[in-house]
Amino acid sequence: MKKYIRKCYFYGAYIFSKLVLVLPYKFSVGKLADALGAVAYYIVKDAREKARKHLTLCFPDKTSKEIEQIIKTIFKYQAKNFFELLNFPRINKDFFDSIASMSQRDIEIYKKALSKNKGLLIASAHCGNWEILASGVAAKNFSVNVIAKRIYIEELNQMLVSYRESKNVNVILRSERDTARKMLKALKNNEIIAMLIDQDTSVQSVFVDFFGMPASTPSGLATIALKMGTPVIMTVSKRLPNGTHTFVVSDEIEPDKTTGVFEQDVINFTGKVTKYIENYIKENPEQWVWFHERWKTKKI
Repeated sequence: MKKYIRKCYFYGAYIFSKLVLVLPYKFSVGKLADALGAVAYYIVKDAREKARKHLTLCFPDKTSKEIEQIIKTIFKYQAKNFFELLNFPRINKDFFDSIASMSQRDIEIYKKALSKNKGLLIASAHCGNWEILASGVAAKNFSVNVIAKRIYIEELNQMLVSYRESKNVNVILRSERDTARKMLKALKNNEIIAMLIDQDTSVQSVFVDFFGMPASTPSGLATIALKMGTPVIMTVSKRLPNGTHTFVVSDEIEPDKTTGVFEQDVINFTGKVTKYIENYIKENPEQWVWFHERWKTKKI
């Protein structure tokens, strides 16, 4: 029965994805996404209440009216993310250049880091459209790999992987037997690995401060960086009012002086990188997915 239901989910998604490609791009990611986001705000009560709870906790100085406006914008932006992803089959490199900008300064920061021939780790977050981010960086002729969770419906997983790979983004599925080998190979080939480290997930994690509260945070990026000397740069996507994206790129983030205890160094570096992400979210709260239970795991 479950297999039948999953097939139905896949074919429903597949048919809908084809219908989206019939629509003009600007209409689907514009008026249609705005309408879907507005409807979702009212009917997806659980997500709305989680976002309200988290925003109120992290921004005590904001009024309830300001909080609600942020939540409405988040719903609208996530709908746009959805339709942008479904439009991937018809987006080429030139089109990416028109909707996603990466400054020459940012490109030079990447090139300088890669000149060390140790690969590059992008510390990113669920801000703006992270799918546009990976594909936009790849469109600038960088070799990009992303670490992704396998979707339990295999057909949907393959569809999502194909979307990414069609934009020259290599997908490394986490928790697979060869995940570590593929990551090591990418770094030895002096390629980029982009990792989303802003959620409480079932991966190796450490507790670091996030908006003044201990949050379980993936520690793989810091572990790799400290063991291999791989440069780390925070990069997130920022959605602009005109429907395009710009990439916010930090300078290389250097680990602090080592404590002599590797596990503590990993915690310290994870916390330092997380602070970069937190600072960005503080300035752009509508860009992040506040529906996520970021503080789900409690520190014992």
